[in-house]
Amino acid sequence: MAKCGPKPLKIDWKEFDALCAVQCTLAEIALHFDVSEDTIERAVQKQWQMRFADYYRQKRRKGFISLRHKQWQLAAQGNPTMLVWLGKQWLGQSDRHELTGADGGPIQYERVDLRRLSDAELAQLEELVEKAHAEVTGKGRDSG
Repeated sequence: MAKCGPKPLKIDWKEFDALCAVQCTLAEIALHFDVSEDTIERAVQKQWQMRFADYYRQKRRKGFISLRHKQWQLAAQGNPTMLVWLGKQWLGQSDRHELTGADGGPIQYERVDLRRLSDAELAQLEELVEKAHAEVTGKGRDSG
């Protein structure tokens, strides 16, 4: 007579740890091993005498270490994107856009009496304002 009941669960714990390291969720790990989430919870409790959440927290840190190491490697190899990103994250650097006037000095401007502009000049000014607004907001007048 054949034995009834569920087949014994075999979990490759190195593979399990690797899934945790790349931030797979409980649902994804269960799917990978073709079992329920509850089965994963019980297996971790039986094997390691701790809750899945605690075990997962430990193992995912290895993924963080690996990722951080790879980012530093890329930056050290001169990857411009990673150099900029790490500079912003760790060195407090940021993109700054400063407008200056002639020779780097302050911007000088004159007040314009709009009542003195012709209809053509007002239309041109309105067009410039709309163009600047569209560049800033990503939308034109008619795109809502």
